[in-house]
Amino acid sequence: MKMLPLSAAAMAALLAGCAASPELVSCLQPNRRVAVEVTGSKEKPPAKPGAKPGRDNVMLQAMAQGDSAWDPNGALLKAGGQAELDKIVNVVQHGIKKDPRPVNVGSIIITGHSDRLEAASNADLDEQRAKAVQVYLAQKGLDPKLMFWEGKDAREPMPVTKFCAD
Repeated sequence: MKMLPLSAAAMAALLAGCAASPELVSCLQPNRRVAVEVTGSKEKPPAKPGAKPGRDNVMLQAMAQGDSAWDPNGALLKAGGQAELDKIVNVVQHGIKKDPRPVNVGSIIITGHSDRLEAASNADLDEQRAKAVQVYLAQKGLDPKLMFWEGKDAREPMPVTKFCAD
């Protein structure tokens, strides 16, 4: 029974060591990210002739994260991040194969994050990343008036799924 707290303490020590070491910043990739959440609706054809069309609520999410999307301490959106965002833009504009109706966007929430080390050296990096995503989505045709962004630096980290190498 006492093994579980010991295991948890060992894991915390491993992660703390990883988080404190600049050489191993790649283990913090999940925290170098921008999350995008699109809410809206799709028009539903009327059930009966002459009836009003209905609406289906829609929520889409995308994540531009890690080395494929961002350089450490960088706010320039890389090709891997653009590819992830292009998926959500395509669904908004063209629907999907089974449901080709476009999405009537209500709002787009963009949340930027950075890891502890980046936040210590560049306090607005999370906001710069969120703004870069906003600009990219606007260039792709989404309405910037519906976009809201915020930066959360390292205050709301994602669970680390990539661990440091020995």
